[in-house]
Amino acid sequence: MKKLVAVSVMAWLCHMGSASAGVPAWCKDYTGGDRYDLKDLSSKNIRDNVLPAFVGATCAPNAEVAANAADIEKARQAWGKKLGMQEADWADAVAWANVNARPSYFRDPSTKDLAKMTPVDQYITIREGFSENGSPFDNPVYLTDMFEPNLTEVGRLAYIEECIREERTEENAVQYAMCQGDIDALDYAKFFAQLRTDTANKGEHRMQLRFEAYEMAPRLKKHAEIVAKIYTKDEAYKKLWDAAKKGRTEWAASFSGNKDLLALAQRLDTFQFSKSRKAREGCEAATDAALAAAITAKVPAKLFKDLKDIRMDPFAGVAKDVGPLLLDIPEIAFISGPYIQCQGGRGAAEFLSTWVDKVPGQRGPRAAAFTAITKEKIVLDDMSAKVEYPRNLGHPFTQSHGSQGSSGGVIKSVKEKDGVLIVELQPLLVKRKECVQSHRTNRLARINRDGSLDYELVCDKMGVKTYDESWGDFKINPAYKSTLKPGALFSAVHANENGKGADILAVWPKKDAELPTVVLGAPVK
Repeated sequence: MKKLVAVSVMAWLCHMGSASAGVPAWCKDYTGGDRYDLKDLSSKNIRDNVLPAFVGATCAPNAEVAANAADIEKARQAWGKKLGMQEADWADAVAWANVNARPSYFRDPSTKDLAKMTPVDQYITIREGFSENGSPFDNPVYLTDMFEPNLTEVGRLAYIEECIREERTEENAVQYAMCQGDIDALDYAKFFAQLRTDTANKGEHRMQLRFEAYEMAPRLKKHAEIVAKIYTKDEAYKKLWDAAKKGRTEWAASFSGNKDLLALAQRLDTFQFSKSRKAREGCEAATDAALAAAITAKVPAKLFKDLKDIRMDPFAGVAKDVGPLLLDIPEIAFISGPYIQCQGGRGAAEFLSTWVDKVPGQRGPRAAAFTAITKEKIVLDDMSAKVEYPRNLGHPFTQSHGSQGSSGGVIKSVKEKDGVLIVELQPLLVKRKECVQSHRTNRLARINRDGSLDYELVCDKMGVKTYDESWGDFKINPAYKSTLKPGALFSAVHANENGKGADILAVWPKKDAELPTVVLGAPVK
């Protein structure tokens, strides 16, 4: 009997040796031993049970595994296909099993440079956001848009997850319309291929994202049913989806091919979140040039027709009236972001910031979709119902400031001193009809608090007096020297104590000219 047992044990050990010899190379880091249960292969929980059991059975096979090897391998291959895995990708499954299906938290991307972020880095950034001056910035629309045109499918998945996280109906209609373009574009084959290239992040995280992608298909099916219910509720809701599609299409036509401009915006976003000196280096010249190009190409002089500064109310003049008109131009809305991030404190940046905070903007196709939706007139059949708009779609460069006014006048002379232009204005002569000769009577007019007496004052002669109500000299940024000539009329927006002087909002060739020839330093027609 003992001899028979010994022979059986030797046979089993020989079998195990043979099985071990066939263990795949991706098993080399497996640390789980034979702590698995083949019953888990029939579980509905792929994350916690099925995948770890496949890894254990393949990397540490026992007699039971050997007896069912063909079926187990067939099932493993089938699941690998569902999860978009090639054979080498099972090393990620090993990493998943080694942490007992409890991966470490997605915390920080492998780099702070947005242009160099891997697919998983993009996913982390879109899902987790950034800390901006101690406060979290977690607007998934902006965070996704800033990766254009190099958004990966892994990053796109993060945005879709955020978009459909709440399973609601018409309350989230605008949000759902905004992300429909990403739902339609999601490419699983590209997703798995891109994920495979990301060696900067952990295998357990790559595996987790394969599960997220696998589970997205049924979620999107359910989401489509929710959208169908929204349409059934009121056909007017369909206009949201149509507007979002139009906004995305127009954004692509205007910006997707301008890689230099998109790279500039991404560089300033990198600076915004990382405070990298290198990312900011040289941004002044680049953003000045980009803003000037957008103004010359897209801003018509007629936008300023009938607009003039108000002498006694600077906050009700040109800046107030033209601000929303400028930010309604997609190219101006787009460049405003990087310009503000680079040149905060300048008068032009303060001016743009005042108005960019009031619009969704054009940072990417999702913001453009929202902008298009806000312009669409939606009339719901139910008079008590209303379209709900997302409230958490802020910009990372939002600044705390009051209204931005503008002031100026007709130029008498321009001199440069201490690094700024000293602009002297022509006299603003104002004539007033008033009393030029008077006398007091003995009739008491009033008794003052201090007990003194005032007697009646009688005007003997009326006349006209002239007063010079010109502003004092203006300190202007020397960058505008070539646009400021004696006799020209200008409007300036003032700097936030940056020492460089105010920025020129607009210049008219003469005081009675109807249209300006220069806007924010750039020529316009």
